[in-house]
Amino acid sequence: MTNAKSYIIVHAGRRDDYQMALALHEHGQLFCLVTEAYFPLDCLFFNKIVSFLGIKKKLNLRFKEGLPSKKVIVSYSAFVFELLFQLTKNVSFDKRKGYALGLKAKKISQKNNISIIAVNTCAYDAFLNNKVEPKVLFQFHPHISYVTTIFDEEIRLNPKSKKSLKQEYEYSLSNDAIEKLRNEINLATNYICASSVTKRSLEFEGVNTRLIKVVPYGVDVSKFQYVKREEQDFFNVIFIGSLNQRKGISYLLEAMRKLSNVSLTIVGRGIFDENLLSGYDFPIEVFKNVTQDVLIEKLQKAHCFVLPSILEGFGQVILEAMATGIPVIATENTAALDVITNAKDGFVIPIRNTQEITTIINELQTNFSLVNSIGYQAHLTAQKYNWEKFRSTFVQHINSISQ
Repeated sequence: MTNAKSYIIVHAGRRDDYQMALALHEHGQLFCLVTEAYFPLDCLFFNKIVSFLGIKKKLNLRFKEGLPSKKVIVSYSAFVFELLFQLTKNVSFDKRKGYALGLKAKKISQKNNISIIAVNTCAYDAFLNNKVEPKVLFQFHPHISYVTTIFDEEIRLNPKSKKSLKQEYEYSLSNDAIEKLRNEINLATNYICASSVTKRSLEFEGVNTRLIKVVPYGVDVSKFQYVKREEQDFFNVIFIGSLNQRKGISYLLEAMRKLSNVSLTIVGRGIFDENLLSGYDFPIEVFKNVTQDVLIEKLQKAHCFVLPSILEGFGQVILEAMATGIPVIATENTAALDVITNAKDGFVIPIRNTQEITTIINELQTNFSLVNSIGYQAHLTAQKYNWEKFRSTFVQHINSISQ
């Protein structure tokens, strides 16, 4: 593909395991990735810095096999802001990191006349006053206005949710940061989302649907391996994610309250509001910040995975659970609509629908053969959504924009 257009990718962290940059590199179309930290194993200087500051565990995984460091440009100002954020947890440093990355990408773009694919939070400064087109926005999370609309509605309907929802990223931003996030979409010429719900959030803000492409994420099925489930005395439901109302955890708890001989395994990370667990008398096991190996072990021992989220940009754990061979129950405000065929390889339900969760779990519990028949179909579906497919579809779409 020697005549294909090259692009600059800009994002912070390990965004989607560097799959966009890797995809373009594999096709000879990556001009560079602009990010705040990238640590090959032999990069002694950076590894010494982060080791000295005590944050090596968080930063030394910034590397992707197959993506050479010569294709990665580090913004040193963004790196400093990342260090400050890791040391202080002050969100303003995280936002300034995104701005620095956008400015660095724009400078390279204008100097070399190379188009940018920017992840939201970096896009505003990358696209502002930049005449190089196309300007492609990868919106990995629903637009901020859509998010706060849904969350404000949830707080009105469910006041108990206010504490955890108000801890969310969208409520921690300054007015200036909010305006930048809102206006990123007005500076882009094309849009890519990982899910239909994220696409819907852009349409909610008036973006032309013809300019938006949904490219679902992938899963590493070699890690999340299939296991046939065995019937036990208790039907084990598993929930993975932040213990907060963004994930709709109260609707799962209320659904399980109505059932007998059920247990709940919670694998928690991020915001963790333990008050949401009070008042329930069925067995609940909680595991915080576990390794991926432990997470996989818990998935393989469970009979059903439920993600009752109020709003997700994708919900990667949906595909991970499906790959291990269990039925997934997830709301339509996740990637469920994109990867699940209802009642065949999982279940797609409306948000806030406690009764539907109860009904489906009861059906699986009563007719246990469905756990394995639907779970096996889920496993087959997950195999179709691998990272190789994501990279291929991503590059095909990028090239269709350039034509």
